[in-house]
Amino acid sequence: MPKRRQNYPLPRRILRFLQRQFRDPRKRLFTELVAVAVIIGVVISLTLSGQNIVMDDIKEGRDYIEGLEAADTSSIEEQVKDLRKEDRRAALESGDLDVWAQFTDIVILGDSRAVGFYSYDLVDESRVFASGGATIRDIEQYTEQLENLNPSSVILCYGLNDISIGFWDNVNDYIAEQDQILADLQEALPNTVIYVNSIIPATDPAFESSEKWRNIPDWNDAIRQHCEENEIPYIDITEDVEAHHDLYDIDGIHMQKAFYEYWAIDMITEVTENE
Repeated sequence: MPKRRQNYPLPRRILRFLQRQFRDPRKRLFTELVAVAVIIGVVISLTLSGQNIVMDDIKEGRDYIEGLEAADTSSIEEQVKDLRKEDRRAALESGDLDVWAQFTDIVILGDSRAVGFYSYDLVDESRVFASGGATIRDIEQYTEQLENLNPSSVILCYGLNDISIGFWDNVNDYIAEQDQILADLQEALPNTVIYVNSIIPATDPAFESSEKWRNIPDWNDAIRQHCEENEIPYIDITEDVEAHHDLYDIDGIHMQKAFYEYWAIDMITEVTENE
C-alpha cells in the first residue's frame, strides 16, 4: 500500500518548500529576498479569511529565515559565481555569444603578443596599447589616453620582456614595482577594473634567445599567488596555453591567430565577473 502523504498545515508546507529551494545555489539568493515577504503575505491572507494558523509553524518559519540572514553566505555566492562563469564560457565557446563584441569597453596593454589582438584585426587598434619589447614600465606613457577612454576594464599582458631584460633581480622585486604601477593606474582610473594576465611561457627554440624565459612558470605562480592574496583581479590562461601548444609560432614566443580566441574567452569569462 502506498505511503499516505502527510497533510501538513499550510505554513508548514510553505516552510518545507522554501527549504527545498535553498538547496539549489541558483535559487537561494533570490529566495532569500522573497521568503519573508511570502510568509508575511500568507499570514495576513489567512488572518483575513478566518482560517486557523498554527503559530508554532509560523515561529519556526521566522526562526529559519532569521537563521539564514545570520549565516555566512559567502560559499553560496562563490558557487553562484562559478556557475555564472561556466554559463558565460559555454556561450562564448559555442558562439552563442560573440567574444569579440565584448571588447567595446576594454583596453588591452602589453607587449608584442598583445599586438596580435589588433594586427589580426580582432580588437580595434584604438583599444590595444602594445608594442614589441614593452614591459610594465611602459604603462605610464598611456595614462592620458586611458583617462580619455575611461574604459570599464584594463588588461595588462606583460612579462616576457620583463623577465629577460634584467630590470628586476627576482620576481618579488618585480611584484613590488607592479603593485606601485597598479596603484598609480588605479588612481588615474578610479572606475576601472585592472587585471593582470598570466605570462604566456616561451618554448623551444625561444630559449636560444634567453634562458631566463625558462623561469616564466615560476614567475606566474608567484604573481598569481600574490594577486589572489591581495584581491588583484587575475586572468590565468595557463590551461589554454597548454591545451593549444600547437598554436605557437615557429619562434616559440608568439602565438598564431587561432590562439587569440581562446585567450579572449579566458579574458571575457573573468572580466564579466567584475562588471
